[in-house]
Amino acid sequence: MEFSQPDWIELASQATLFQMIRREYRTLTQAKVAFLIISDDPDRVLPGLVMARRLKENRGADVRVLFFGPAVKTAVSGPLDEAVQGLAEVGISAKACSTQVEHYELNRDYSARPIELLAAGAEVEAWATQGYTVLSF
Repeated sequence: MEFSQPDWIELASQATLFQMIRREYRTLTQAKVAFLIISDDPDRVLPGLVMARRLKENRGADVRVLFFGPAVKTAVSGPLDEAVQGLAEVGISAKACSTQVEHYELNRDYSARPIELLAAGAEVEAWATQGYTVLSF
C-alpha cells in the first residue's frame, strides 16, 4: 500500500487527535486514592505506602498520602525512609499533620525528609470535596 504526502499528513493528524483524546480520557477516568496513615506500626504502614507508589507508578492514579496522629512518629522513625523516598521518586508528595509533628516535637526530623507539613483537617476536607477514595493504614 502506497500513501501520498497528503495521506501521511491526514494519518498523522488523526493519530495526534487520537492521542489527545486518549490522554484526556485517562485524566477524566483516573483513580483518585488518598492514603490516611495513622498507625504507629511500620509493619502496618509499609503495605499502604507500597500500594500508593504502585498505584501511581503502574496505573497513573492520582495518589495522596497523609501521616496523621501517631503515624507522624512512624514516618520519621527510620524503617519507612526508603518507602517515603520511593513515593517522592514517582511524584507523590507525602504530607504530615503540622500540629501532630509539633505535638511530638519532631520538626527537626521532618526538615530532613521529603514530607510536607500542613493542616490535616483542610487536606482531608479537600479529599472529600474532590472525590478521593480514602484508605487508612
